[in-house]
Amino acid sequence: MALLPAKAQSPTFIDALRASQEGRAAEAVSLFEKELEQSPENDAAYMYLAVNLMALDNPDYDRIESLLHRAVELSPDNYWYTYTLANFYAFKDEPEMCAKLYEELLGKNPGKRALYFDLANTYMVLGDLDKALEAMDRIEDRIGKNELICLTKMDLLIRKHNGDRTEAYKMLEEYYKDVQTPRLATMLGDYCQENYLDQKAIDYYSQAIAMDSDYQLAYYGRANTYRELRQYEPYFSDLIHFMADGNLDPKPKAEYLAYISDNPQFMTAFRPEMDSLAIALLQAHPGDTTIHTGVGIYYHRTERPYLAIELMRQNTVNYPDSYTLGFEYLLLLYYNNAYDAAIDEATRLFRAFPENTDPLLVRANIFARKGENRSAIEDYELIASRAPKDSATIMSVYPSMGDLYHQEGQTKKAYKCYEKVLKIDPDHTLTLNNYAYFLSLEGKNLRKAKEMSRKTILAEPDNPTYLDTYAWILHLMGDDPEAKLHFKHAMLYGGKENAVILDHYADVLYALGEYDLAFIYWEQAAALDNTLGIEEKIKNRKAERK
Repeated sequence: MALLPAKAQSPTFIDALRASQEGRAAEAVSLFEKELEQSPENDAAYMYLAVNLMALDNPDYDRIESLLHRAVELSPDNYWYTYTLANFYAFKDEPEMCAKLYEELLGKNPGKRALYFDLANTYMVLGDLDKALEAMDRIEDRIGKNELICLTKMDLLIRKHNGDRTEAYKMLEEYYKDVQTPRLATMLGDYCQENYLDQKAIDYYSQAIAMDSDYQLAYYGRANTYRELRQYEPYFSDLIHFMADGNLDPKPKAEYLAYISDNPQFMTAFRPEMDSLAIALLQAHPGDTTIHTGVGIYYHRTERPYLAIELMRQNTVNYPDSYTLGFEYLLLLYYNNAYDAAIDEATRLFRAFPENTDPLLVRANIFARKGENRSAIEDYELIASRAPKDSATIMSVYPSMGDLYHQEGQTKKAYKCYEKVLKIDPDHTLTLNNYAYFLSLEGKNLRKAKEMSRKTILAEPDNPTYLDTYAWILHLMGDDPEAKLHFKHAMLYGGKENAVILDHYADVLYALGEYDLAFIYWEQAAALDNTLGIEEKIKNRKAERK
């Protein structure tokens, strides 16, 4: 900004100016104040002093305003002084004063194009959209129509009509007759597509492409229009053109791939074309984590986990210091049952980011699935030791740890785990069910087990597992008629697919003297799972009946 007057300045002023340019605002303020003591009519010193005061913490706005006015008073024809004062009022949220000064400047400097936009923005802040539009008309009269003016007027018209775009796009259609650019053509195409004028939309997109063969938004818009018309050959042709441009932001492209691959029927019908899109993305953005993740999701959805895993692995190789990418890779391994690789990745992540215990939680779950209970328990105990009183940690660790302790025959430790959970959430149904069921297996505290189990069926009355536990406890307590009612309910909601539930139900029926029905359910249970010893039970029960 050319604030220096033509006349020579003093050494003090030069030193102050140098301090200002080098960002030493406090020193510049001191020197400009000294300059004004020596030269109280130095308009530039007032201006620069005000500018540097603005750069200080907790600036004195009243003083700054006074200094700017003094500079304008001393040099009323200096454009930059008045312009700076106008911007100061904009900063102070005094748009009336700002607009007044812009109007004065335009009266003296009608050729300053930026002023018209500044004035329009100020009137917009004031809510006077008609005057804002008038300001744009004035610059249009002076310099002619162009894309920027059109876009600004469209924004003002949309605001004026409370978000309704009808008038704005009517204006755009007229404007486009005189000013044709790829952007304006594409905007018209988008508007036509939204209003189901598909062929007209394609015409506008095609005009945009004819003006600029690399204008990718037009390809994208035209592709989506072709898709609406179910013209899939030109759809994929345009879409690949869009996806293959490495200069565009990869994130929305990855999101679009995820969007269209979320439709299984579409993927099945156009697998080769979808694969081409994925390859085009990878070639356009080699090594980009967003693309690797997006294409990885696509491969996962199309049941090619080995490709998805390799892409996510490359992310961790390229960015080993990214916890987020590493954890995404870990989860992908876990959900695809690649347990050995998942254990390695969980171990790497925990060593690299010891403050994050989620990888340990995944590793513990894997150990539990593999039957390596001791290793799983060690991981759970380590997680718990990091935050022994944190409720979220307790709820995520202790239910599973209790189950593992029970499998290892350490029932006291198992029950302590369950008690910790229930102290935080007395209605945690999974813990209530397991605790109650394990007590029933031991035949201990059946009243306590019954009360816990009763809570679960009140919370989830159609859960066959919870119904089985409750009914079995009733059976152990001698209430077989009531137990039968709950088992019949469980049969309606999936109990017939569970050998243990069928076995329990058969025991209750047998106890009630319904022998033929009991044997039918035992035979069904044996057919589902021949490891429970049910065939031997059937033999023994039939022998008892002879």
